[in-house]
Amino acid sequence: MTMTISRLYDNHNDAQQAVNRLKAAGVPHSDISLVANNSDNWFSADNKVDRDQDGVDDRAEGAGKGAGIGAGLGGAAGLMAGLGLLAIPGLGPVVAAGWLAATALGAAAGSLLAAS
Repeated sequence: MTMTISRLYDNHNDAQQAVNRLKAAGVPHSDISLVANNSDNWFSADNKVDRDQDGVDDRAEGAGKGAGIGAGLGGAAGLMAGLGLLAIPGLGPVVAAGWLAATALGAAAGSLLAAS
């Protein structure tokens, strides 16, 4: 039997205490979700996540890494699409500029998707 329980809290500390109580009651961590806004400035620069102790917020590192991977994959997909169009007889010269644009757009779209 699957059950969903939702609850609103006035601040992040109260919500975190509820999560801790759920874990203590035997609810698996993977079954608990916590969604929060930043109205009490919980996610300010003073509250950065730095598990590897390198002085840089791990969330920013992950976003940059994901954007780079997304740009590479998006660019490769755009390049492959453009090269496929070049194989059409008679349209090769017309499409030559298009596949360059497709590569750039694919890289941009990939980095946006990876960053979100």
